[in-house]
Amino acid sequence: MNAPRLHISLLLLVVCSLQTIWAQEAVPTAGEVAPASEIDTQLRINRTTLLESKAYSNRIDVASLLLSSEDPAARAILLDVLKRTDNPTARAAVCEALNPTRAWKKPLKNKEDFIKPLLDLITSQEDFAIAKPAADATLLFEYSQLQQELEKAVTDPSLSINIRKNVIYAMRRHPDKRAVAKLISLFDSAEPQIVEAARTELASVGISVSPDPAVRRQVLAELQQRGAEAFLRERLVRQETRMRGLEAERDVWRSRYLAALGNVYDSRPDDAAKNAFLAQQLSAPELAVKLWALDKLDELRQGTGNKPKLAEFGATLMGLVSDPSGQVRLNTARLLARMGEPTAAKPLLDQLKVEQDEQVRREILVALREACYAGSLATAAHKVPEEVRIETLEWAAKFLNEPDAERARIGAEVIGKLLEQNGLKAEDVGRYLTMLAERYVQASAGTDVGLRGHLLGVMAALCVPRSTCREQAAELFVASFEQAITDKADTVRQKAVDGLVNIDKPAALKRLRDTLANDPSPVIRLKLIDLVGDAGAAQQDLVWLCERLGVAGESEPAWQAMLKIFRRLDSTVLADWTVRINAPTMSARVAPEQRISFFTIVEQKAQAENKAGLLREAQRNLAQLYLAGNSFKQAAECVKALLATTTDERERQALQAQLLRLYLTLSSMDLAAGLISECLAAENPDLGPSGFLVKSVEEYLNSTAAADPGVLLKALEQVKAKDPETARLWRALLSRWAEGFAKAKKLENSDRASN
Repeated sequence: MNAPRLHISLLLLVVCSLQTIWAQEAVPTAGEVAPASEIDTQLRINRTTLLESKAYSNRIDVASLLLSSEDPAARAILLDVLKRTDNPTARAAVCEALNPTRAWKKPLKNKEDFIKPLLDLITSQEDFAIAKPAADATLLFEYSQLQQELEKAVTDPSLSINIRKNVIYAMRRHPDKRAVAKLISLFDSAEPQIVEAARTELASVGISVSPDPAVRRQVLAELQQRGAEAFLRERLVRQETRMRGLEAERDVWRSRYLAALGNVYDSRPDDAAKNAFLAQQLSAPELAVKLWALDKLDELRQGTGNKPKLAEFGATLMGLVSDPSGQVRLNTARLLARMGEPTAAKPLLDQLKVEQDEQVRREILVALREACYAGSLATAAHKVPEEVRIETLEWAAKFLNEPDAERARIGAEVIGKLLEQNGLKAEDVGRYLTMLAERYVQASAGTDVGLRGHLLGVMAALCVPRSTCREQAAELFVASFEQAITDKADTVRQKAVDGLVNIDKPAALKRLRDTLANDPSPVIRLKLIDLVGDAGAAQQDLVWLCERLGVAGESEPAWQAMLKIFRRLDSTVLADWTVRINAPTMSARVAPEQRISFFTIVEQKAQAENKAGLLREAQRNLAQLYLAGNSFKQAAECVKALLATTTDERERQALQAQLLRLYLTLSSMDLAAGLISECLAAENPDLGPSGFLVKSVEEYLNSTAAADPGVLLKALEQVKAKDPETARLWRALLSRWAEGFAKAKKLENSDRASN
C-alpha cells in the first residue's frame, strides 16, 4: 500500500467521522489531545468499514491503517476479524494488507501475533480465494515457524481435500527445502488428489518429480544434503528459466495477434476505413496494440501514399500524449515530432509540465519544437499561439542550462529552430541568443566535445541568410567562431567554419585560407574547397585548388570549385589556363570529362566576349576530346563550328575530311551528302583516289562496320555538280561505286545460298 493512498483513505475516514458524529462538536484546537472517546470512535469507524464496506479496496486500506497503528486496540480488531468465520471478505482484506508489510521500511511490530490466526484460517477454509491471501501473508514468517502446523495439517485425514490443497499451496509459497521435501513426500500418498496437488504446485516453481519411488528417495537424499543457499540459488534459476519460457510464449502469441491486426487493417477497402480502424486500435486497452497502431501510423507517414493527418485521429492521438504507459507517451511524442502538427502544441506543452519520465520529457520538447516551428510558418493553416511558443522557448532555456549534455543539446536545438522565424521581439531574440553564447562559453571550459560542436552548430545555423535574426546572431557569435577554429576537436572546428562562412564568405576565406589550408580534418578541407569555389577569385585560389587535384576524396570537389571560379573570370585568365590545362603535368590530374567541362566554359566566355581566337582554340580542344571519348555527335558540332570560321584552305579541307568521316560514322547520310555537295561546288575539287572525299567514301563502303552502303549510295545519287567536268568525274565515281556494291551484294547472296 503506498503512502498517498493511505493518506487519502485516512482523510476520507476522518471527514466521514466529523460529519456523522462530531457535527455538533467543536473541533479541537492545535496542540490539544483528542479525548479517548474520540479515538474509540475512530476505531469503531475503522472496524465498521473493514467489516461492512462495499468497496474491497477500502477494506484493505483500513486494514493497512490499523496495522500501522500503535494502539493495541487496533491490533485486537485485526486479530478478531481474522478469527471470524462469518465475514470471509474482511478476513481476506486483512491478509491482503499483511502481505505488503514485508516491504515496509519500518518492520511490523509483534508480527508473531498473526501466526496462529493465519494458520487457523488456512487449515479451516475451504475457499481457495480466501485461503490464498492468508497463505501469501505467511511469507512474513520463516518456514520453521509454520512447519509443524502445516505439515501436520497436510497429512491430517480429518481435513477435507480442498483444505489440504490450500495447505499445499501455502507450503509451496515458502522457498525452503524442507517445504519442498515434504511436498515430494506427498507423492507416496494414497490419495490421488493430494498427489496431483503436490505435483502441480512443485511444477509451478519448475520442479518435476519422478513417479518412481526410488528416484524420489534419491532426490530427497540429495535435497537434504544441499545447503540452503544452493537450494535458493537453484530455485531462482528455475524460476528465471520458467519466466523466460513464459515470456517467449507470450511474445509468440503477441506477434500472432499483431500480425492478425495487420491483416485486418490491410483488408479495409479504402484509406478512410483503414484510418478509422487505426483510430480504434489507438484507444485499445492493451499496450502492445496501441504501440502497434502508433508504429503503423509512423509507417504510413514515411510511405509514398497519402500521409495521415492529425485531424483524422483527433483527440484519440492527443490523448496518448498523457497515456499511463511511458512507452506509449514516448512513441506518441516521436510520431508527433515527425508529423510536425501545430495543433499538437498545446497538449504537448500541458503534458511537459507534469511529465516525470526524463526520456519522454525530452521527446515531448522535440515534438513541441516541430509543432511550434510548423505553426509559425507564413503558410501555416493553424498558427500556434504566441504564449505557447514563448513557453516552449522557456522550457528550452531550462534544458539548455542543465549540466546534462543531452538536455542542453535539445534545448539549444529548440531555441535555434524557433528563432529562425519571425514573431518575437528583438529583445527576446537577443536574450535567447545570449543564452546560447553563454552556454557555449560554459561548455568550452569542459571536456564534452560533442556538446561544444552541437552548440556551435545551432549558432552557425542562426547565421544563414534565411534566418530572421541573422544580423543579431552574427554580431554575437562571430567571436566564438573565430576562437573555435583553433580548437583541437575536429567537430568543433567544422562548426566554427560553418559559422564564419554563413556570416561572410569572402571574409571567411580571407581568415581561413592560410589557417586551415592543410587542416588534418578531411571534412574541414572539403569545406574550405567549397568556400574557395564560392568566394575565390585570385590566382592563388586556383593554384591551391589545382594542388588538390589527384588527392583522394578531394580531387573532384577541387575541380568543381575551380569550375565555379572559371565561370567568374574573364577570357584573359581563361586563355592562360587553357595552356596550363593542356600542359603534360596536368594530364594525370585532369580527366578528359573535366577538360571538356573547362573548355565548354572557355567556349561560352569567348563567345560572350567576341574572342575569336580563344573560341577556336576551345572548339578545337573540345573536338579532340569528344573524338577521343567516341562522342561523335558532339565532335561533329565542334568541327562544323570550326569549319564555318576558318579562312585557311588547307585547314578547310582537313576539317571537311574530318567532318565527313564523322557524318559517315554517325550514319548521317543526308548530312554527308550535303557536305559532299558543298565540296563539289568548290573550284577544282579533288576527286582523285587520294583526295579526302573519294578516300572517305570508299573507306566507308569497304568497311565491315558500315551500317548499309546502299543508303549512302542512294543519298549520293542526289548530289549534283554544276561544273561539267566535275559532274562527269562524279558520275564516273558513282557508277564505279554502284557497280562494286552490286558485285559485293551478288557475292553475298551466293555465299548465303551455298550455306
